[in-house]
Amino acid sequence: MMSLNENWTELSDCVHKTMRKLEKQGVAHAEAFLTSTQTTDVTVRNSEIFTQNRVCDAGVGFRVVARGNKVGFACTNSSDRKTVDEAARNALSIAKVSSEIKNFALPEAAHIRKLKGMFNSQVAEARVEDVVDLAKRGVEAAEDFDKRVIVKSGRVSYMSGWRGIVNTLGVDCQEKETKAWVYLGASGKQNNEVTGSCTDIMLRRTADLNPETVGMNAAKRAISLFHPKPITSFQGTVVFGPMAVSYQLFDALVDALKGETVILGRSLWSNRIGETVATKNLTVEDNATLADGFSSRSFDDEGYPSQKTALVRKGRLESFLHNATTANSMKTDNTGNASRYPSGMSMARAIAGNGYRAKPEVFPSNLVIQSGRKSREQIISEIDKGVVVEYMAGFTQAGSGMISAQLSTAFYVERGEIKYPIKGGMVSGVAFDWLKQISEIGNDPKQFPDSIVPSIRVENVKVIGS
Repeated sequence: MMSLNENWTELSDCVHKTMRKLEKQGVAHAEAFLTSTQTTDVTVRNSEIFTQNRVCDAGVGFRVVARGNKVGFACTNSSDRKTVDEAARNALSIAKVSSEIKNFALPEAAHIRKLKGMFNSQVAEARVEDVVDLAKRGVEAAEDFDKRVIVKSGRVSYMSGWRGIVNTLGVDCQEKETKAWVYLGASGKQNNEVTGSCTDIMLRRTADLNPETVGMNAAKRAISLFHPKPITSFQGTVVFGPMAVSYQLFDALVDALKGETVILGRSLWSNRIGETVATKNLTVEDNATLADGFSSRSFDDEGYPSQKTALVRKGRLESFLHNATTANSMKTDNTGNASRYPSGMSMARAIAGNGYRAKPEVFPSNLVIQSGRKSREQIISEIDKGVVVEYMAGFTQAGSGMISAQLSTAFYVERGEIKYPIKGGMVSGVAFDWLKQISEIGNDPKQFPDSIVPSIRVENVKVIGS
């Protein structure tokens, strides 16, 4: 069996030869996105190691542009030269019968500054047994913290491999990278009471994971949910913890900032560059060059150099996120946000997959909300009556930003103190209104797959009792 590096060399060689063949066939333009990865996954279910797998995957996806800006896409998970050639031919055949994509573009070759810290040999060389040990340590830490804790679910993952892009405009880049993360979900059980699942996650580029911290954090939250009480409906102060911000509020921000939704006229912030769209204490940027950022990269998934982009500065909208096509459509600069690994709900991606199996779309790398000066405890201490939401279940409505979410992990606050966990209940409102009603931002940023966000305190939020 070939090593990961040997497999990459063979695949890269095949792809380069295929691209030269495409150029001889007179295509308008062509692009190949290729990866070769090894992933070690360990999952936990009901306190026990449930699965342990090591999977190697390699493949290439071709986008071929025929005359008239007709674009075809095809992919293969084979490194065989004939199969790679066939995938390219299929993409060309599809392009010839496709409709025109107005303003479609690929990036031209540009200087790429290689980021440091993208690859860690300890992650790449870790054994399956090492990853299993991490999972066991996390489970033990959670359940030793309090005997009422049960780890219901969990996952530890180590990924290493190569990512590369070649196109007919001179782009030819590759990067070796590693990622590692641990996730645990714990519940509390005493007498006849069982709490909901409380989770924590840690993401790194290196093997510097601390499963004990993740396990203890999940256990603490689970124990804090015993003896919940219902609340009556009111409109007031809500503190959204980092996990809640990284989900619903993140989705609303991304939907408004993506060049694709702006072009479609679906973004509530279309035509508002330079205007105030949020409170003055909100600053948001996308930073693909962030040191140790989980989604940092030297170039995006079209081969355009990575950068830091100011999106909202002190409440003022400064830029949208773009790939080559959306930047061309809006006659603006490319921000290097082509992604073949976007999060969120997509039935097509759930079926087809990510990476080389998918065409790129606009998505953040590390979306960073600038932290404030006050601690989480200070922010809570200033609340006369309100709610702290750690996690809420529900989706953000695309376009409108409407959120109606169930309070899965939340606490009632009175006179600056957390009184008890909330049983049932919901929060409801429009995310873009909430962004204008932010009164404080915490100094407790947490890393998530595509974002680094702190706690946020919002005023005049509708809280619905159970």
